[in-house]
Amino acid sequence: MSIDLFNQTLYEKPSTVKEYICTQKELWIEEKTIFEKYEQHIKDKTILDVGCGGGRTAIALSELTSNYTGIDYSMEMVKACQKWHSSLNFLHGDASDMHMFDAESFDFIMFSFNGIDCMSHEKRIKTLKEIYRALKNGGIFAFSSHNLDDCKIVTAFNKYDMKRPRAIAKNFLNVMSYLKVRKYQIHTDTYEILSDPLAGFGHLTYYIRKPEQVKQLVNVGFQNIVILNRQAQFVDMNSLDRDSEWLHYVCQKPMSKSMSKTNCNDRNEHSQQK
Repeated sequence: MSIDLFNQTLYEKPSTVKEYICTQKELWIEEKTIFEKYEQHIKDKTILDVGCGGGRTAIALSELTSNYTGIDYSMEMVKACQKWHSSLNFLHGDASDMHMFDAESFDFIMFSFNGIDCMSHEKRIKTLKEIYRALKNGGIFAFSSHNLDDCKIVTAFNKYDMKRPRAIAKNFLNVMSYLKVRKYQIHTDTYEILSDPLAGFGHLTYYIRKPEQVKQLVNVGFQNIVILNRQAQFVDMNSLDRDSEWLHYVCQKPMSKSMSKTNCNDRNEHSQQK
């Protein structure tokens, strides 16, 4: 069984859907920072919310534009979003195959809450290529991903959570979750897929270091890549972020040659007027 099947099964469970609907409501500080910094690419633009889950980001994004679409591979998540946010457009679909969208359909695409970490490496690369295809030239893609340099990665017993009353019982489940999926873990020089009991029983998560994630984006064709840590600070690609369990990445699809030429001519005319 692969990470793809394990995790998708988890996100179809009613208990998981209920948890997302009831507890996942607020934007993260990194997301707020991204929305502010890239407002010109979001406000009144066409937006795709990939892995929309229980609709946590849907509310904030739909307040910025009337052209919002949410997509998730969990049919149960989509049904919940359609019920609780009936005025918005939600579709059932897989991020690695978004055939329902034409090329260059969206100005801004977001894949929040480390959703891209719930899939295999091969599917991850395919998803990045699909997102690149669906973005308009000059469009922005923002997402978060688990940090392999984090000093507190928990794969089984959580030694950082021993003070809560139910810590012992929770850690028992953590260890059982690890035993269930340990043989499916993957360790490579560039990424790892590890047991992640804190995300759910039997959950597997993709971890990657910043330079390797940037390399993936560049190989697909993205440029102007910036990285935010958990404090919403913009950080250097080569810095060691030991206290960020995940990082946010923002990148841009290059403008077409014709658009670049137009912008260049505009700058030249503006310079001549000076």
